[in-house]
Amino acid sequence: MDSAASDWQSKIAAAQAGDREALGEIFRVLRNSLQGMANGQMDAQLQVKVSTSDIVQETLIEAYRGLGTFKGTSRGELLAWLHGILTHRILTANRRFRGAAKRNLDCERSLTRSEGSQSLPVLAHELSSPSQHAAANEELAQLEVALRQLPARQEQVIRLRNELRLSFAEIAEMLDCSTDAAQKLWSRAISQLARKLNAHAKDRG
Repeated sequence: MDSAASDWQSKIAAAQAGDREALGEIFRVLRNSLQGMANGQMDAQLQVKVSTSDIVQETLIEAYRGLGTFKGTSRGELLAWLHGILTHRILTANRRFRGAAKRNLDCERSLTRSEGSQSLPVLAHELSSPSQHAAANEELAQLEVALRQLPARQEQVIRLRNELRLSFAEIAEMLDCSTDAAQKLWSRAISQLARKLNAHAKDRG
């Protein structure tokens, strides 16, 4: 095994063991490759609706969540695994923007991604009646709709911070900005989200 392959094997093993610095370095190195794949797979019509950078970011978030399911040890195996996730994200975008043109796009994202978020509206973990379950589901739906209405970068920083519970330093690495910029972006995003939720509550009232 050459030194480059050995180095990749070590980085992947470290990332799988929970070393976030190693994972961040892997993501930085492979981001351009994923960007090229997205550019090659997404036609111009779809890119008008969703940017390739957003697809790559979604891919990396999903990879972060599911790293425990990756069983390979080499750069090639990791890139193939990431390519599979990327392809799935592109197919999802195609269905969202082409296969359901008459549906409300804000309601299409899975509601489960909002569960357990910090600094967002808190739902009871134990609900005793169907009406309470319905109210909780409605609140999740409203939250997800509001998140989808935010600019892509604001939605991403909230999901990275509140769902994945990354530090601002880790978010800065993933978004390619400074730690201070990541924190300010998150603060603005939370404020914007709160305004949207309040406006929705007033409309219903």
